Amino acid sequence: MKKSLLFSGLCGLSALFLLARSPGGVEGVDAWFKTVPVGSNLQGTYQWLDVAGDSTVQYAQNRAVGTYVFTQSRNLLKSLNFNPAIDFSKGDSPKWSDLRRSPLTQGTIIGVFAPYSFTGESVIYGVASGDGGGSLVTNDQIVRPGSIEPLDYGDTSGEDLRHTGQDSIPLDIFKEHATKVLTYYRAANPNTSVWGGPGGTITIGGTYNTSNEHFNGPFDVSNFGNNAFEGYSPELLVYNRILTPGERRKAESYLAMKYGVTLNDSYLDGDGNLVWDRDEAGVYHNRVTAVSRNNAGDFNQPVSATSYEEAPLYTSLPENDSFHKSNSYGFPSEAHLLVMGREYGNPLPDKLSLFWGDDGGSLETYTSPNDTLWHIMNRTWLVRTNLPTAADTTATRWTGSGMTVTPDGFLDVISQAENTPAYVMTPDLIAGMGLIEFSCPSSHPTFDVGFAKTGENGCSYGFRIGTDGSIKAIKGGEAGTTNLITDAGGSDVSVLLSDGVVYLRIDGEGSESYTINLPEELKSSVFRGIISSEASSTPLLLTGVRSNGATETGYFAELAHNLTPEKEFYHYSRNRTVMLIDPTGEGTFDSDNTVMVRCTPPDVSRGKTMFHNILWDADGSGSDVFTFAYFDGISADVDVTPTTCLDGVPQKDGYVDIGINIGTPIYKYALTVDSVVGMNKDDVVASGSFMGATHRIDNLATGKYTLTVTQGGGNDIHGKGNLLYTTYSHTDRRFTGGDVEWTVTETGSWYRIGAEPSVAEDITQWGYDVRNDKAYFIIDGYTSLTQGVSIKPGDTLGMKISGIYVRWYHNGEEVLKKSAWTLRLWRMCIKYGRGDTHITGLTINGVPVEDFETNGNVQIETPKTSTVTYTVYVGNGCDPTLPNGIEPKSPYVIGEIEHDNHDNGLDELNEQLTVRSQDGMANIFDAVLDRGKSGPATLMVFDTSGKLVYQGEMEGDMVKTKQFSVPMQGVYIVKAITADGEHTKKIIAQ
Repeated sequence: MKKSLLFSGLCGLSALFLLARSPGGVEGVDAWFKTVPVGSNLQGTYQWLDVAGDSTVQYAQNRAVGTYVFTQSRNLLKSLNFNPAIDFSKGDSPKWSDLRRSPLTQGTIIGVFAPYSFTGESVIYGVASGDGGGSLVTNDQIVRPGSIEPLDYGDTSGEDLRHTGQDSIPLDIFKEHATKVLTYYRAANPNTSVWGGPGGTITIGGTYNTSNEHFNGPFDVSNFGNNAFEGYSPELLVYNRILTPGERRKAESYLAMKYGVTLNDSYLDGDGNLVWDRDEAGVYHNRVTAVSRNNAGDFNQPVSATSYEEAPLYTSLPENDSFHKSNSYGFPSEAHLLVMGREYGNPLPDKLSLFWGDDGGSLETYTSPNDTLWHIMNRTWLVRTNLPTAADTTATRWTGSGMTVTPDGFLDVISQAENTPAYVMTPDLIAGMGLIEFSCPSSHPTFDVGFAKTGENGCSYGFRIGTDGSIKAIKGGEAGTTNLITDAGGSDVSVLLSDGVVYLRIDGEGSESYTINLPEELKSSVFRGIISSEASSTPLLLTGVRSNGATETGYFAELAHNLTPEKEFYHYSRNRTVMLIDPTGEGTFDSDNTVMVRCTPPDVSRGKTMFHNILWDADGSGSDVFTFAYFDGISADVDVTPTTCLDGVPQKDGYVDIGINIGTPIYKYALTVDSVVGMNKDDVVASGSFMGATHRIDNLATGKYTLTVTQGGGNDIHGKGNLLYTTYSHTDRRFTGGDVEWTVTETGSWYRIGAEPSVAEDITQWGYDVRNDKAYFIIDGYTSLTQGVSIKPGDTLGMKISGIYVRWYHNGEEVLKKSAWTLRLWRMCIKYGRGDTHITGLTINGVPVEDFETNGNVQIETPKTSTVTYTVYVGNGCDPTLPNGIEPKSPYVIGEIEHDNHDNGLDELNEQLTVRSQDGMANIFDAVLDRGKSGPATLMVFDTSGKLVYQGEMEGDMVKTKQFSVPMQGVYIVKAITADGEHTKKIIAQ
């Protein structure tokens, strides 16, 4: 018997039970075991189920109950790249599955295994064939019955699941790469009976036992470590035949894409197309990850992260689940440095594959040599895709009655008319998927959010949010009576429709009780997203509404800023971190051509900097290179509109629009004269301050001006708390006196801010109790609801503590003075209540606070004071030859990574393959593979887009040959795929 063992490095539940028989596009799978939930609860119990058609399950046994179907609870298994994986070392052992149609006398078994114990030998699974033969696959060798010497399959390549002292890589690197795709070939003389042989058995979990009838032994336990494999096993493919190298690569690629495994070689999709070329990727063949969809192969992976995370967050460890708090209804966990995928509710097109890998660079930053305000991460990533992303931000996302929709990029502001019932609806959703996401205001009417069948104007399935913030489920157009949530005010609300299920998330948290299953007969119906509200004197106002599913909205990315060295990116994660994309794929980020995707508000609870609506490969070149950077200054666009012309006379009505790209919310500006008729040089035309992203300076005459925009200093603070005020931030330093000042940016939250004496540091003794647009005085530990000031965005609040007196200030004016005999030593503290609190420009004695202690969802940035200057020309409507706009600045390189010549050892392999055209036949070629050993080889030929144009099995023993033809002139990629890897050549058909 000949054996060889080969290694390579939120979907809908309904799809799990399709009679799909082609994982990775490889037909004829006899058993296809997946980890699937028992029922619909993603936080419930799971089992291994054969979804290839036989519904074979896995059994276990104990003395109390006998034989039973093995299941495992969610708290024992883990999510591996957002797919469930069972830990078979837990519970009764071993577990076994009797195969109905596969005797396992010969076959190919391919699975994914993620160990969390790395050094001892252990039994992964056993194979018992119907003819009485058997073998054990350990994490180090193949064990055969009797006195046959075990085969150490990792002896030469080191590609096993066990680390020993003889391995060429250190243990920490081994742990990073521990999760692997394992392929086992089993070859024996097949049973030739017309009826076939009896089915085989696969055991997994536990140890070998001579008394267990499910092993075909005996096996000499002195030849191997007879311990239980401690790790996770999400999926296993069993074929009752020996797969060709090309078929095996397709199956391995499918599993690697699904579970975030980096293969040593290239990746193929279900149609055999080349979707990630190891040779072309070069230095970027690290932590290769993909999102992909292939309906024919029952594969849909819309969100992904590598399973090769670096120390100490090794992916295969039990504590490093893919989901935050190990909640499969939630968002990705903080254990992944980079997560990318389609925007939730934005379906992946069939046949799409998008890959990324990194160059192995460090996560530390370097300062741009041409602009010291830029700090760029050393690591860069290559993205390759077979389908460019094109989106239209001007597409109509909502229509309806009684509501006004104001677009802002990919977001919308939705406002309701007073005392008028109203609704808005999206266009028809694509592929039955959609998402509506927003921050729930503290005050609002009763409104519904969810999905309506096309042709109906009411919410068919979704959720009703009451005036008190309570949330009830809506099924069949009727709201239930049970509250799912008692108060959603100030929370982030997400409603997702996917595969016939409506999911609710509140601040990123979901559960089974937050889901609604559509009736089976409606799952193929066409739906629209809907927001509808009752008439109210407190009309609905939703800002930053994100909607996906009706139009193309691209991809998202999450950077775990807490995993960057010294948490460097945390301090810039709200306004100043950008994703730099070089569309040329060369890795040069210049100010002219680089696409900058600004971060959106971070998810502080998960430690994530967020990026949305990324349009990969927008230019159709097939690849992008990206990295992350932050800008420690101010960046703005300036648009100039010339004066109009009336009866040949230019009017004084030109204007300048300032648009902030990167910066803090409060800015000062000054526009001075350079050369304007009737004015003196350096005259100040306009000056002042503004808050927000835009500002207009109008009533300008034709001429040349100088514009300066300054970003102020001070702490910029965001906090999200609760009505218990348990979320806080306070200064580490104590003060005996001083002036405190900050600027109000919003009036939709509650917070307490002021001085806490050292003798009672849990109480805000003197300060402000801010509740929406009222700032009440806190006097000696108590809030006076009869004394305070009305506030609006842009107002300043302050306190001065000197001697025995505390003074309160509003917009620089003293509004209250009290004596405080016990306030000798104090610290500044902010406690956050309901809603999203945002204050900016916080200073004590005129300088920002350097160190805060925080608890809960708080994010603090301390931007530097920074000024940008522009030369502005206001044109003349009567003379279009005069300049209009700003004086252009010379383009410069923001950052650039230079890679050394990459020696990955591929040259020697590639030299073993030669391809020559036949004389006089420009499109016919002869391929010769001479690698000094026998074994099967599949020849595959691709065009430059990766499309498969030829596939065939090479012929011969030690030297293999194959003749092939290509359809037309051009460049082609030829790969000979073997058990040991691949050999590549590029050819030109003249």
